[in-house]
Amino acid sequence: WVFRLRLSFRFALAALRLSEAAAANAAGRPTDWLAVTLQMALRPNADDDDSPMAEEYVLAIDVGGTRTKFLLCAMPLRGRGPVHVRHLPPVPTAQLWQNPQLETDDKFEPEGAPHRFREYLRGCGVESEGLDRLIFAVPGTVDLMTESSSDRSDYTVVKNTPSMS
Repeated sequence: WVFRLRLSFRFALAALRLSEAAAANAAGRPTDWLAVTLQMALRPNADDDDSPMAEEYVLAIDVGGTRTKFLLCAMPLRGRGPVHVRHLPPVPTAQLWQNPQLETDDKFEPEGAPHRFREYLRGCGVESEGLDRLIFAVPGTVDLMTESSSDRSDYTVVKNTPSMS
């Protein structure tokens, strides 16, 4: 309990250093959100498999026609310990994949999507650099035989799975 008391004092000092906007954002978040965010920021080296706290951070992204949903999972390596799950707020799909300034009918701009994803995640308190794996669910079927990637060994296909609603 001494470490928790010392840590509480240090968190209070750190909170005093936050901008007003960041403090207001954090104050309005649930405790579970703060806990997962802190675990992600303070996690031990993922290469240290002997650490009982070593975790892999997985972001599941369910791309729908109207909105995109996100699920952040802190999964223990080698199955040791509980899985921590955090639902991120859904976002309109067009906000991530479209650029309203384009003059085309569909406004589709995949080149800007990574930047928009990072901004969305940062607004949720998640740094994309801390993620170990991304999982996408998309409408329809992805044909891996025609996929342009030269290394398909990282792809896993699971069909007909329920939404994260």
